[in-house]
Amino acid sequence: MSEKAKKKKHKTEPQRVRRLRFFFPALAVMAFVLEMRLIVIQGTEHERFEKLSHRNHVNLLPTPAPRGEIYDRNHQLLAYDEPIYSLVYTRGFSSIHPELLHELAIKIGMSPVSLRRNMNGINDARLQVFIANRISAQALAFVAEHQRQLPGIQIIPDSVRQYPQNEVACHLLGYIHAIPQSRLEQYTQAGFPENAMVGWSGVEKSYNDSLRGSPGKIAVEIDSKGFPIRRLAESRPSRKGKPLILTIDSQYQREVQAILAKQVMRLNGYGHKKVSHAMAVAINPQNGEILALANYPTYDPSWMAHGMSDWEYQSRFLPAEQNWATQMPIAPGSVMKPLTALFAFHQRSLTPYYAEYCDGSYTLPKTDGTAIHCWSHHGYLTLPMALAESCDVFFYKLSMRYGHWPPKSVKQIPRWLLMDRLQTLNELRAFQKHFGLGNNVIRDLPDTENGFVNMHSGQVTDLPYTAIGQNEVFTTMELANYAVTLANRGVRIEPHVVKWIGNQKMSIHRYQDKLLSLPKEDWDAVMSGLYMACNDPKGTAYYTFHSGKRVTYEPAGKTGTAETGIDGFDNAVFIGFAPYSHPQIAIAVAVPGGGHGADSTGPIARAMFDRFFERSAGNHNSRVEYKMLRVFDGRTGL
Repeated sequence: MSEKAKKKKHKTEPQRVRRLRFFFPALAVMAFVLEMRLIVIQGTEHERFEKLSHRNHVNLLPTPAPRGEIYDRNHQLLAYDEPIYSLVYTRGFSSIHPELLHELAIKIGMSPVSLRRNMNGINDARLQVFIANRISAQALAFVAEHQRQLPGIQIIPDSVRQYPQNEVACHLLGYIHAIPQSRLEQYTQAGFPENAMVGWSGVEKSYNDSLRGSPGKIAVEIDSKGFPIRRLAESRPSRKGKPLILTIDSQYQREVQAILAKQVMRLNGYGHKKVSHAMAVAINPQNGEILALANYPTYDPSWMAHGMSDWEYQSRFLPAEQNWATQMPIAPGSVMKPLTALFAFHQRSLTPYYAEYCDGSYTLPKTDGTAIHCWSHHGYLTLPMALAESCDVFFYKLSMRYGHWPPKSVKQIPRWLLMDRLQTLNELRAFQKHFGLGNNVIRDLPDTENGFVNMHSGQVTDLPYTAIGQNEVFTTMELANYAVTLANRGVRIEPHVVKWIGNQKMSIHRYQDKLLSLPKEDWDAVMSGLYMACNDPKGTAYYTFHSGKRVTYEPAGKTGTAETGIDGFDNAVFIGFAPYSHPQIAIAVAVPGGGHGADSTGPIARAMFDRFFERSAGNHNSRVEYKMLRVFDGRTGL
């Protein structure tokens, strides 16, 4: 070795030694960390890894719970679950032969590409995926026959919701659909499969917890190739949900829906081209049971359960989905006049024999000549005749009495507008709530809307317009509850549509408000006006009930026509009850854009009463005897 090479070797050896000095300590540290990690895995995390290992050998499949049935009051079936079968694929097993996979896709009605994409689950980390619902008997037999050649694919029991009466009571029943994304984690943690269907509207939604039952699970031990070995003891069957029995008679409900549809078609043919909706609610005033709740248009709840095309969704389902009877407040018009009179009695601004003169208009005192008009020239009227003939001027003047207009001096007008006006409207609004107006009056249905009084225009005319139903909006459901409270002379009963949940009978809630405990003669004056509106020749609904076929019951009620600000699109409304002496049914009917109440909603009300009492006569072999009552009308003092 040359002298130069010896010097180079001597120079590089210390560098290698220095590197080894750093390498061995680092190696020792890494070994220590690995040893500690092994201790942790063998100790504290042993149980978790054992569970993971167990999971790799046990296939857990959640099974959906059949929903409870829904029946009408006569035990006619409205909704039930039909048993079906679904296919689930568990990922991570050996691949399936392409030809067999192609044949499976055809059997379940999917393209091979879609089936393969679904099974591969790109951007989807789930271990199990549902690949087909409601498979045919042919597909079921194919999978059972080729089970060993289809590793990871299993058949699980499922169900699909059926609505055998199609569109009958659709807005009461509602529909079911896939779990909302916002609640998916909540449901899956409770054991529900990701493809479970839940209530989205109607009683399907409000009673979802009772109807849905408890999901089960199938625990199967599988081998390394994904073939089932045995069913494990931890499997449990699903538990069916509780059935519901509703208060409605499905046949009467069907008839009311047909009555609405027929009247909308009739109105469209007579020039009311913009009329597209109609609503009606019937309640038993003795116990608050909803006898019918109908809207036009309607939909079939099975559309959502079974699926529909985009065209069907846009053109048929969406226009009909909303429950207008509980979710669409409208201006009610003159049907509010009975309440205005009762409020005036409560405020000590009215007596049973009070009379006013109507010359067709009313000029508001201490204004610049502002005049508000009536629809006719009525002359002198007592309260019952003012209700029967639906005189606006009578109630304009009445509102000025309980609203204390005009103030004593012009200087007090700003204070009256700012304070007295609002105070009177607030008191009136509170009074309305005792009739079920402006508060949530039904416990059974979700997403209901509350009506309200407009408090913010700041005009002197707020009071007279509110007195005739032109400054407030309410739903048909609220108006029906108002009709019930009138029929019961101040006793409000909470309306409900569910009669039984399983073996539990729903309670009845009655509200006897002291505020509505007015003297009998006050109530007599108002009730006589409602009777005369339907039975006196001058009443606005007289020809509704006394033309054509003779009625076999004693109707009472009030028509209403409310301007909407759209030319030719006045709301038509009717509230009423029958028989007058012992009410068995109270109703509210509304046709937005229907025009005059007696013309548009009157025929609906007559038909609803007729069908109800015809059915009652058929069910009980008795007819309600019709007789004219001697009523207090202010003219005879009777």
